This record gives sequence, C-alpha cells and structure tokens, in this order.
Amino acid sequence: MDIRRLLSLLVAAFAALQLSAQTDPPEDDDDDFDFSEFEPAAPPAKSYANNKVLGQSPTTLIGVYYDYHLPHDLTAGNLSSVPNADIADDVRINPAQAVIATANIPLISKTKGLLNLNVFFQRQLYNIEGSNGHPLSRSLNENGLTRSSVQLTYFKPLDDTRFFLFQGGLEMNGDYGFEFQPASTLRVPAAVLYGWKKNDRLMYAFGLSRTYLGGPLNYVPVVYYFHTFRNQKWGIEAVAPARGALRYRFNSLTLLSFGWNTLGATYRLNDFGAFASDFVNEDLENRPVGLIARDVELRRSEVRVGFTFQRQLKGFFWLSVEAGYRVNYAFNVDRDGDFLRFWGDDTPFFFENDLRNTPYFTIGINYVSP
Repeated sequence: MDIRRLLSLLVAAFAALQLSAQTDPPEDDDDDFDFSEFEPAAPPAKSYANNKVLGQSPTTLIGVYYDYHLPHDLTAGNLSSVPNADIADDVRINPAQAVIATANIPLISKTKGLLNLNVFFQRQLYNIEGSNGHPLSRSLNENGLTRSSVQLTYFKPLDDTRFFLFQGGLEMNGDYGFEFQPASTLRVPAAVLYGWKKNDRLMYAFGLSRTYLGGPLNYVPVVYYFHTFRNQKWGIEAVAPARGALRYRFNSLTLLSFGWNTLGATYRLNDFGAFASDFVNEDLENRPVGLIARDVELRRSEVRVGFTFQRQLKGFFWLSVEAGYRVNYAFNVDRDGDFLRFWGDDTPFFFENDLRNTPYFTIGINYVSP
C-alpha cells in the first residue's frame, strides 16, 4: 500500500467519525430528575443565641484589684431597744482599703449551653481613730471584713432568639481572717431570668433574684439589658438594680463607661459579743447589758457612681481604672442571724449606724476572654 492510499483511508475514517459525533443521541427519560422527591441526608443545623452583643466590655477571666476610699466618718449608733443609753461612737476612718481577686472559669462551653464558675474574694481593712471602744468600731478596726463567694452561672439558649439565665452560689462573709466561719453562716444568693436576643447588638431579659444587695436578705426583680447602638461606639450594659453603665468604645483596645454599681452583703461579726462584753464591763452603770448578743451581722450596702476606663496592655491583659463617689445605702447591725427584710420594712435594727459618703478609686489588672 503506497502512502497516497493510506492518507485517503485516514481522511475517510476521520470524516465518518465527524458525522457520527454530530448525530443527536436518543432521548433518555431516566435523566429527567425531579429533585423535590429527594430529602437531605441530615436536617439543617439548629442555631442558638450566644451570650454576648457586639462591642460589649471584655469578659474578665482573672482579675486582681486594689480599692481605696478617701478618709470619712462613721457614727456607730445606739441600741434601738434602749434609746436613752448613749453609747454612740463618732470615729474617723482614715482610710478604708481593700484587695479583691476574681476568677471566671468556663466549665462547659457549647452552643447549647454555657456553664461558668465565678469565684470572688475581698479583704477590707479599716484604720479607725478616735473610738470610745464601741464593739462595732473595734471589730472593724481590729478584724476588718472578708467576703468570699463561689457561684455557678448557666446560660441556656432555647433557639436563636430565646434564652434562660440561671445563677446560684454560696457566700461566707464576716470579720474572719485566715480561719473560715462555721458552715451555718453560709448565705445563698440566686437568680433566674428569661430573655430574648433580638440581634447581634441587642439582648434583654427579666427575672427574680434572691439577694443581699440591700444588706439584708431580700427578693427583687431583675432587668438584664445589653444594647450596642448602630454606630457600635455607644452602648448600654445593665443588670438592674445591681449595675448599669453607658459605654463608649474608642476602638477595639480602649473603652470608657459611666454608671452605677450596687454592692451589698451581710457580714457575721464573730467577735462582737466579746468586744461588747469588754465595752459594757468598763462602765456597767451607763452601758446596757443588752448590747451583748450572739449571731450579730452587719448589713452593708453601697452605691458607687463613677467612670471606668479600660485599656489593653498586651495580649489578653487589660488595665482597669475606676473612680467616682461611694454613697452609703445601709450600714446597720442585726442580731439573730439571717432573716428576710423586704425593702421598706421598718422593723428596727439591733442598732443603726451612719457611714458618710466618700470618693473612691479602684485599679486592677484583668486577664480577659479571647
């Protein structure tokens, strides 16, 4: 076969393949799928609301603070049951100082629920001058006050909008130092709220709390409101009546807020009976024996109004500086341990005191959540 015949056969074969490729294939009804007859292999994932809004203050995991109150006066009062016995003590507190440590430890962190352990410790010291030996003044000056608490906080989203918020714990507050008080002095604050997260900038809730916010045990309604405005510079962070603030964010590293913070607790005065006995025995004729009592507790509550400045130092370490004015709400003494006092209850205290208002400042270092 010469080369010309081979080329002719190749050309003929190529032409036949071209004609075959241009012929329409037969219709196949099996290729006409109805996708509506098919179901997905798994249902779409359900979304859940998270516990934050855009731009809110950083969450502290570990914090250490120093708290300072400028010099101010205290009048330790007379017995309500013996109004004619004048044992009042006008003293100067010069000054009041405290060290505070906090921890917020995530135990469970899932889209279906968040569980955190909150630990709080505060050691308050007083430097009192000009006392007549009144057992309250002596207790504060010699023992100070200690507050320790552990709480569990559980955030439970129901869907992408609704959520529950639970909090409960134990507190041991008193004039103790390195030795704890009896377990009978433990107090149990708690709260439950139901709320809605409308979008990434707004969430709110309503509930009820078992609290010592006013000093004595009480039950009060709670309003939770976190809102970042559209410009994401301004915002409101409030858990009323405990605290509330108007926040301004300069940038992602610096923010400033102005608001109030209510601090309250009941403190067991373990040495009060011994101090009262010494005070009475010095002058039996003019000092009422009724001052000597057991299960004595200081019902303390204050409202702080001021500014808080927060600034990133490095990485997850932030500086916190707070300054303002502390307004005393209650600094009274009860006996017979823990019992319910609703706000507005005019039942007399064991004796009432007058703690004057004063400026304060607090400085601290926080290790915050990423």
